[in-house]
Amino acid sequence: MTALAVEAPTAPEWSGRLVVRAAGRPMLHIAGEGVTAPAMPVFTLPLECAPDAEQAPGVRPWDGPVTESAVCPACLRALRGEPEPEKPRIVPAGIAEKLPVPAPAPDPHGRHLRAVSDPVTYTEAPLPAEHGGHPITWSRWTLAPVITHHDPSCEWCGDAGPGEMAGGRQGHPASTAVPFRRFIAYRCTACQEMTAYVQVGSDLQTVAHHKSRAPKDCNR
Repeated sequence: MTALAVEAPTAPEWSGRLVVRAAGRPMLHIAGEGVTAPAMPVFTLPLECAPDAEQAPGVRPWDGPVTESAVCPACLRALRGEPEPEKPRIVPAGIAEKLPVPAPAPDPHGRHLRAVSDPVTYTEAPLPAEHGGHPITWSRWTLAPVITHHDPSCEWCGDAGPGEMAGGRQGHPASTAVPFRRFIAYRCTACQEMTAYVQVGSDLQTVAHHKSRAPKDCNR
């Protein structure tokens, strides 16, 4: 019986072709063009997926319904002129291969996950190299002490802090040519807002200010 007896509208790929079933296998095959069912109940004949009859499996005519999902995929590809699927690439033993990065697992609580970009960094605030025509020697930046009842957060970006401080000096106590002065600088490690002061008696006077390029209140 031909594939004209189907449970759905006849597909043009196998219309008028002999449909057969391999012995012991549920998959249906499409016989080669012009092939008719011989008198013997079990036979070997050229198929679309195996055009060489000597290499083809033993089959018998199929008289049941024919749907595309029941037909051998290789027969369908041959009828449609589609290429064979790409075979898996075999990686030799001992050669490392980069594995694909798996997608993040869904949140068990049903929340929507989103990628968080790396925090923005800003160029380190430069300390003034001189004041009053004389060079300043600065110490390294160290963590600023937290003073009781004083908010250590940055007034510009709102970073919780504490920031860092550095001490500077100029001249020598015994020098008459270059007066001895002490300096102090504070900076925010997040946005690099920085102010340097010179100590005058018990007061601090601003000698340099490095304006931050971060958006206002970006870290609040």
